[in-house]
Amino acid sequence: MEAVRREFQPRGVEFMALSLHPVADEVVRAASKHGVGSTVALARGEVLGPLGLRVVPATVFVDAKGVMVASAEGERSEAFFRRRVKALLAE
Repeated sequence: MEAVRREFQPRGVEFMALSLHPVADEVVRAASKHGVGSTVALARGEVLGPLGLRVVPATVFVDAKGVMVASAEGERSEAFFRRRVKALLAE
């Protein structure tokens, strides 16, 4: 996802990672170790259910108005994210 974020950032695309792990310091260290350049937030309480998601990892696509426009459950490839972002930008 990091490569896709860098590619589409000039067009206003951003990614935010949401961790369900309860220890903030561990999340920050893991993000740094893996070169995550996106904002990383910690989930507190129930977040998946209201979004209609059942498993992690999950991806939610939100438009510039803050409206959820798509989602995907499970691990996805870089090619998937690139295709999906391109399609959403074309809409």
